[in-house]
Amino acid sequence: MSDGRESVSDAMDWLLDEFEADDAVSYAEVGGVYQEKTDLVVTGDGPRNATEFTETGVWLRVFADGAADYRYTNALDEESLRDAADRAIRSGEVLAQEEPGRFDAYTVHRGTHGGWADEGIHARPLDEKVAAVEDGLAAADDLALDRRWANYTDAHVEEAVGTTTGSVVRTTLDRAKVDFSLSLADGPKVSRHAGSTAGAAFLDEMGDAFATAAADARSLSGADPVDAPSGETTVALSPEAAGQLFHFVSHYLETDTCYMGMSPYAVGDRIGPDDLDIEDGIRAGSWAARAYDTEVKPTTPTRLVSDGRIERRLHNTTTAAEEDAYPAGNSVPSLGFAEPPRIHARHLAVGAGDADPGALREGADVYVERFGEPWFRDEFERVQREGLFPPSALYARDIDRKSEDRPDCGSAEFPVAEAYRLDGGARAGRVDGLAVDYTPEVLETISRIGAVRETVTGVCEKHKSRLPFAVTAPGVRLTAPIREKE
Repeated sequence: MSDGRESVSDAMDWLLDEFEADDAVSYAEVGGVYQEKTDLVVTGDGPRNATEFTETGVWLRVFADGAADYRYTNALDEESLRDAADRAIRSGEVLAQEEPGRFDAYTVHRGTHGGWADEGIHARPLDEKVAAVEDGLAAADDLALDRRWANYTDAHVEEAVGTTTGSVVRTTLDRAKVDFSLSLADGPKVSRHAGSTAGAAFLDEMGDAFATAAADARSLSGADPVDAPSGETTVALSPEAAGQLFHFVSHYLETDTCYMGMSPYAVGDRIGPDDLDIEDGIRAGSWAARAYDTEVKPTTPTRLVSDGRIERRLHNTTTAAEEDAYPAGNSVPSLGFAEPPRIHARHLAVGAGDADPGALREGADVYVERFGEPWFRDEFERVQREGLFPPSALYARDIDRKSEDRPDCGSAEFPVAEAYRLDGGARAGRVDGLAVDYTPEVLETISRIGAVRETVTGVCEKHKSRLPFAVTAPGVRLTAPIREKE
């Protein structure tokens, strides 16, 4: 075992001993993390930054006086660890959370998971990774571009998590992703994210994402801009656009979001048509896959929507205890571990329908390939989602008690990034500068669900924590207001 791994293990054991001996601590989780990482940027002029480095650190989530606090530190000396532990304990004590959090003190886990990679991403040299990105960008060599840009990062993560109730799990995860954009000289910017936990295999698959983006950019470049309808419009969404929409909706099924008074939905509510089913699960090799969450719970599938109605919410251990439910491993760690874990979906799977692509576009006026980042209409919701928040889910209720009714909660503007006007189901020109208005009732207007599903991946932010997401979804046809983007 290397010195880096040993220092992480020693720091983790030291913290657990300290927390177990401290009467102020009712429960704590400690994670030791060893990462071998790559970060590189490639533009049309070639590679820019290209670095490989090792990072070690420990994270800790501590329950004190009924509230939780989270810390992460790369400093593994005893003085720094003691400072992080003391700060976490004091923070929990002074939060003055009205309701004490509960945790699982009765089950003990011993588990290991070796990840989903046949070959670890760290086994491939840096120059091979650079070449894979350069080859990918070359798929757009025939296009007139103002700029091409790609950021590739990966991490071979070895993590051990222990708790003061005796649970210990060890996992290995090879997470790699590339964000890239092709800025058309005569059209919009085509931006994509592709990610995987399949290890070195991602380098071989990455070219498909670049080729597909280049093909989409070619279609956009070859389409003349045309006027789009405004007002209530029948819209067909590609599987990728539908996946973005369903990911957005899943945030309203997070229990802490509901406790904060920011969800327009309750369990049992109708959210869509009878043939809409949504499950949150773990797909081996998925960008958002994990074997265990930060609470040492196995990540298991859970049905969120059945026959168009909400069946259950997403929980961590605390909210599951409040709602008499069982946690399914939805306490998702932030990328890099610097910020607290959050209740979040892992890999959403939306059930397929029976409409082929032609039938999906039939009767629609606009076809959306991709959305941009949504903009929340309710100012309170917008501020809370972007702001800091304690890693204590029940504190959300304290915020809700201080707030007023918000009629615009759950409503957002979805800017259209790539879209076409339709005429008889066929593309009849490119539409730019538009936005689709989303309200909580929009999914109920779905009239067709596609038979073909695709997967969209990305990173979203919840209270400053950057979280991976993946959605496998079919295209849908629905009705929503369209207008010029603000």
